Amino acid sequence: MGNRSRALMIGLGVFFVGVAALARFYAYPTLAVAPADQIAHTVSAGPDATIFSIAELKEKGGVELEARRTVRGDVAAAEKISKALDRKVVVFDTAVVTDDSKNYQFPDDASKTDEMPLSFVQERVVLDAHTGEAVRWNPSGDDNSGEYIATTLEKADRLKPDQNSPLFKGHEGLVLKFPFGTEKKTYKFWDSTLRKAFPIQFKDETTLQGLKVYVFEQEVPKQDVPLAKPLMVPGNLVDEPGRDSVEVQRTYKNTRTLWVEPITGAIIKGQEQQHATIAYNGEDKLVATQVTIAYDDATVTKNVKGATENGVAEGGYQSKASQLNLIGFWVPLGALVAGLLLFGFVGFRQLRPRT
Repeated sequence: MGNRSRALMIGLGVFFVGVAALARFYAYPTLAVAPADQIAHTVSAGPDATIFSIAELKEKGGVELEARRTVRGDVAAAEKISKALDRKVVVFDTAVVTDDSKNYQFPDDASKTDEMPLSFVQERVVLDAHTGEAVRWNPSGDDNSGEYIATTLEKADRLKPDQNSPLFKGHEGLVLKFPFGTEKKTYKFWDSTLRKAFPIQFKDETTLQGLKVYVFEQEVPKQDVPLAKPLMVPGNLVDEPGRDSVEVQRTYKNTRTLWVEPITGAIIKGQEQQHATIAYNGEDKLVATQVTIAYDDATVTKNVKGATENGVAEGGYQSKASQLNLIGFWVPLGALVAGLLLFGFVGFRQLRPRT
């Protein structure tokens, strides 16, 4: 082998090894971040639910519940907080509306309390852009970029993190997604009802519409729900007919199952088996909510294949995972093998006996 040929092959080997290093240690970390401008909508259906009707003051069975979640990224806040914390974060405003009517819309007048949804939770979360872990951000003064949780549309009702408050100490654990490169292990996942994180365990590996997913399951043990003010009901509902109203406690437990695409950490499907009661003197008296509610088929298909909603592309994690896997695994592997083969060939030609 001539000197020029040897130099060319060594140069190509260096080039391919460099491509492998750049793809794995620069391109992949650059791409493996949650998009700050993400917009997502999910719909969950809960057929044959049992609820407590406040209007009728009784339990109602055979109810079909629908929960609609909207997630919207705040790019300006993400840039501001990332700079302040010197780490890459994303900021999402989320809202989950649950009602027994499809496509529920809030009334135009907040005083129409009888037209309010059965359940409403609004949150702002700050997440590490790589791991999906909640990041504490509670600025002082007039800065409204901090995390909060609320059950009404009124800004005055938003609870900000307070370590001394029984209502909201701040987000913790995973909230909306799992880490890029999700592992088969136990994580901590946020529960908005109890406002704390609980362990969520890897259970299985399966496929959804041809997409490989990890199945995680979380058991949220029965606990009292934190209340901002006492919950009062007529005494006759809890076997106290002689009293106009008595103070009761709402309890809650849940079995949450999540199907996660492991390369991107995206939640492809979610299901909850919720059981909430109204308890009096430590004894369950009424069912507040009992339902198994899960992403509908259209939401799962959108998350896998992708779809456009209101002119914005959403989901499509099958192709996103393939692209990320190509950059993070196959390109570095292929380039490294090519580089090493070139080095090996040059070495072989140099060391073989000459005639």
